[in-house]
Amino acid sequence: MDQKMRLNPIICVSLLTLLAVSNLYAQGTSGYEILRLQTQPRGSSLGGALIADAGHIEDCFYNPAGLTALTERTATAGFMNYLMDIESGHGAYIDPRQSWGTWGFTISYTNYGDFDGRSPTGVDLPTFSASDIVLGAVFARKIRDDISVGGSLKFVQSDIADYTGRAFALDLAGQIILIENQLRLGAGIFNMGSVIKAYDSYKDDLPLNYSFGIWGMPEGLPANLFLSFTMYHEYADNYSLAGVTGSDFVDFLQDFYIGAGAEFHPAEMIYFRFGYNTIGLDQRVDTRKDALAGICFGIGFDANVLRLDFGLASHGELGFVQRLSLSKAF
Repeated sequence: MDQKMRLNPIICVSLLTLLAVSNLYAQGTSGYEILRLQTQPRGSSLGGALIADAGHIEDCFYNPAGLTALTERTATAGFMNYLMDIESGHGAYIDPRQSWGTWGFTISYTNYGDFDGRSPTGVDLPTFSASDIVLGAVFARKIRDDISVGGSLKFVQSDIADYTGRAFALDLAGQIILIENQLRLGAGIFNMGSVIKAYDSYKDDLPLNYSFGIWGMPEGLPANLFLSFTMYHEYADNYSLAGVTGSDFVDFLQDFYIGAGAEFHPAEMIYFRFGYNTIGLDQRVDTRKDALAGICFGIGFDANVLRLDFGLASHGELGFVQRLSLSKAF
């Protein structure tokens, strides 16, 4: 009985985490869901489609190769008011001044709050808490004027009551400019790695995923356009390169999560952003709010000395998630 009582906090929080976080991304079989979570307002308001974005500090979370377009040291910090009173946030510092490349560090955290413990028989247990934190070191470098590569090494710690899990994850990505100031491609592999300390005896897989996409600024259109395709490893295992034909090809496409966004710059200091991610299809529960699931938008104010970004994303019946961040170049 005592062993069951000690395991109960893990069961409770694991179910809560999967319920909340899976509404941003695919429900999979991996653990460490904080690695799927978007906390950045600009990226989330553009449908998470920043794999080919460059020159912004939030690229350290979406594609580190884009950091080579930064020209000044930049720092950012942000906060997200998530579902079910879960709070999350992020911070980053990037320095592009060295001739050997651009470097920096990142931090992301999620606080799930306090929970009333219960045994399987309903006996009260002490209150417990849960939290996740990710610490990252980022590096990016230009290989040629039109090609950049980057990577991020991340340490992840997840705490649930008296249990702790730890893991290391690695991101590797690149970008290529096809048309200067008009067209750029990006691709990467994210969350490669393994668990170094499990909660108990079973080690979860990390949410390994593959992503590629495009950024463009068509002539005559005052907007940056973004498009990305992401597949998680648990779905990619169902296919082989030689076997994706016919109806299998349709299933293959449906297992990609597609993000799209547009960023308008109507005035010197103002940005308007709109986006959509097909994760909204997984958030439908047959209510009137289904039509909003996956839709996101945001606004940015850039006063040169300080940039303020706000994002709002719909999760259908579960409601809206708000994100806010401040960034400064110096």
